[in-house]
Amino acid sequence: MEAGLNPTAPAAAPRETAPSNPIDLIAEATARFEHRPSWDEYFMATATLISSRSNCERLNVGCVIVTGGERRNRIVAAGYNGWLPGTPHVSRIRDNHETATVHAEQNAVADAARRGSSVEGCTAYVTHYPCINCAKILAAAGIAEVKYHTDYNNDPFVAPILADAGVKISKL
Repeated sequence: MEAGLNPTAPAAAPRETAPSNPIDLIAEATARFEHRPSWDEYFMATATLISSRSNCERLNVGCVIVTGGERRNRIVAAGYNGWLPGTPHVSRIRDNHETATVHAEQNAVADAARRGSSVEGCTAYVTHYPCINCAKILAAAGIAEVKYHTDYNNDPFVAPILADAGVKISKL
């Protein structure tokens, strides 16, 4: 029998460092749930996992777009921040901002468009507070609500622009 597969062997010592494998990280995180995760927890955890695909060295962001209404809680599209497909990963910084990447929210809306799926009335779960351009794209695409986890360079114009468009925004 291979090491670690013996059911009568003593339990392994607690891990002192966090696992580097995202699957192990999720397994450890979900093992700590004392309850079945809410839909908000589930979709934000999904957005966080998706953010791990980002190859941006500055910040990893993920976005999941989920249906509302009668067919609610179904994933329509997802995206993470990164370079355009097929382009070299060359950093181009202007005003302390990476200009060569596409934001997670933009990639999620583009993913829905490529699939021929409407995001009208959907909720966007985003790991970080959206920038002004992503807020406008989400509103223009018909997103009804934005839920985010982490404050990041919060632009004071984002909330009123979303409110003017009838889009709710809330921090989880």
